[in-house]
Amino acid sequence: MDVRRPASLRIGEKELQLPVYFPSISSVKTALQPIDYLQVLSTFVGLNSQFLVSAYDLASIDNNDVVAKMLGSAHEAGAVTLMDSGNYESFWKDAQGRWLQNDFHKILKSFPCDLAFGFDEQDPPADFDQHISLVVSRWVEDQAAAGACQIIPIIHGTADELPALCGALAANTGVSLLAVAERRLGDGIMERAIAVQAIRRELNKQGRYIGLHLLGTGNPISIALYAAMGADSFDGLEWCQTVVDHDTALLYHLSQADFFTSQTRWAETDLSFHARTLAHNLEFYTEWMHRLRNSIESEMVVDFCRHNFSDRVFRQCAQVCEWGTL
Repeated sequence: MDVRRPASLRIGEKELQLPVYFPSISSVKTALQPIDYLQVLSTFVGLNSQFLVSAYDLASIDNNDVVAKMLGSAHEAGAVTLMDSGNYESFWKDAQGRWLQNDFHKILKSFPCDLAFGFDEQDPPADFDQHISLVVSRWVEDQAAAGACQIIPIIHGTADELPALCGALAANTGVSLLAVAERRLGDGIMERAIAVQAIRRELNKQGRYIGLHLLGTGNPISIALYAAMGADSFDGLEWCQTVVDHDTALLYHLSQADFFTSQTRWAETDLSFHARTLAHNLEFYTEWMHRLRNSIESEMVVDFCRHNFSDRVFRQCAQVCEWGTL
């Protein structure tokens, strides 16, 4: 069935342009505290108009009034705020037994957001029907707690299982956006790209467009490849863990930001090293996603990949993904 990707998804009174990248904020594997990253993102709403913040981190911050004000200001300025359930942070901090669905619901009700990932079960039942029933019931509970905030259900499974699971979940919930973890799609990027394509084909059988979010995808080359294969939404920590070379879209160690300062105007400001680097990265991602969206709208996404990937990378992608004449 021919189901075309829309240019955007309606999120309340806002339009979320597709494909979209959400810079993530987390207390895990990052140099600064979540409140510092939130300060940067809420300040640069004009540069980047969407971001993800963890419910677990929000619950751990002492100065709730300041955080609520930042989120509220960003929300009012037009940013699309996405809340993660916090299961990622609770796993890495060995707090899964203390971070429960009810804790997530309290944060959902305490802070403004437009979207939120559901409280996912990372070790779901092996039985297909039981698996779908669990995810659907969790989604219903989360949506009841979220009010106007739209809950995006997350579904876990192997690459072979995910297409059918995603199709069944979409049929049973009527959601406009669902999520899977990139790491579950295969060992290498080409396996993952083919898995994205398989999920997209299954979702399109619903006769309406259902957006596909990939959890933990923030590499620009990966974003472009997966978008070409049918993914729509992405989140990742790369924007604050690394520095991006605007000329090649390749990522480097954060300390090597000095090599790329001349690519943007931020080096001329009196911002701190970290703030300048984050602004440098946000400017790249905003432009990258804008050009990627234009290429998809004009049905030129393969040419976008040809122009922005190295020759070696593009040839392999074109061969495996069957993009036609090299």
